[in-house]
Formats: sequence, C-alpha cells, structure tokens
Amino acid sequence: MYAHNLSLVLKHFAVMWVLTVLGFFIGIFLPLYFVIPLSIINISLLIVVVFVRQVLLASPVLYTIPFLSGIMFSWFSLFFIERLGGSFVFSVIIGTAIIFILLALLGLKIPRHVSEWGMYITATFIVVFVFSFIFIIITITSMFAFMFFVICVLLFVLFTVYEFNQLRHHYVREIEIVYMALGLYLSLVNIFIYLLETIWSLKER
Repeated sequence: MYAHNLSLVLKHFAVMWVLTVLGFFIGIFLPLYFVIPLSIINISLLIVVVFVRQVLLASPVLYTIPFLSGIMFSWFSLFFIERLGGSFVFSVIIGTAIIFILLALLGLKIPRHVSEWGMYITATFIVVFVFSFIFIIITITSMFAFMFFVICVLLFVLFTVYEFNQLRHHYVREIEIVYMALGLYLSLVNIFIYLLETIWSLKER
C-alpha cells in the first residue's frame, strides 16, 4: 500500500506540472485584466491550503492552483526574462529541477541506516554548493540579502526532504494524496522563485 500511494502522489505531482505548463501557455495570450483577478483567486486558494488546515478543499479545487499558477508564471517569467535574459531564466529552471531530483533521491532512495539528520546535512551541502556557485559567478554587494535567500531556500529544501521522507516511511491516506502532491509542487515552486529572486536581486545591485 505504501508503494501504491507513493506512486499515486508522484502521478498527481506530474499532472500538476502538466496543468502548470498548460496554464503558462494560456497565460501568454491572456490580457492583464484577466490575469490579475485569476492571480488573486490563486493566492486566496494558496492561503486557505497553507494556513487554514481545518478546511479541506476538494481535489478539483486543488488542481486549479497549479493551472492558475501557470497563468501567473507566464507574466512573472516575462519580468525576469526582460531583466536576466531567457537563457539565464532557463538555466535556473534546469538547476531547480536538478536540485529537486537530488532531494527526491535523497528522501526516497538513501539507505535506511542513514539517519534523518544525515539526510538534512546532505541537503544543506547541496544548498551550500548551489549558492557557492552563484557567489562565484555574481558579484555580491549585499551579504545580508544573499544570506536571507540562502536561508529561505535552505528551509524549503529541508522541508522537501522531510516530505519525501514522510512519503517513504509513513502511510499516506487516500484523502492526503492530492495534498501531499500539492505540497511537493509548492516546495519546488518556492525553491525556483527564491533562486530566481536571489540572482535577480544580486544582479540588480
């Protein structure tokens, strides 16, 4: 049952990214006066999911979050592409995907004799390596801002490892499957956003 539910969570996670890509391409053709209210709806749903745990939203409602997020990303990405360049943004996307795959392997495939602290320390080294690379290629003018983004990314990375570890060692009820998939989805989104904001803020300075 564990493996069955794990595969279901990952399938829901994959479908959410398909919806995000669909929303992204639709958002390219939508005027701003459509995007703004849809973004407000999406942010409202996210607030309910993250902060109002007593309210359990139906699965179709949860699936609207990745779709609406894709629409938001279509405009959000234009902002960063204009300032950083398309190749830079694409590089961050690839880098984020690699980090997430490493975290998935860390949480799901690491030998059972390795403690949770061992996983968290390894995840921390991954973050340190990524930001060391950023530190080398970009001139740092505000160490405070740099450390702030390092801490933000580190928190989401550690939480992602924790989520994968929960998937590996604990039974996931049917009602929790979509919520777990959405949690992984939001973790990946947040890692990407903070990496992108890190590079943008440092280059702007």
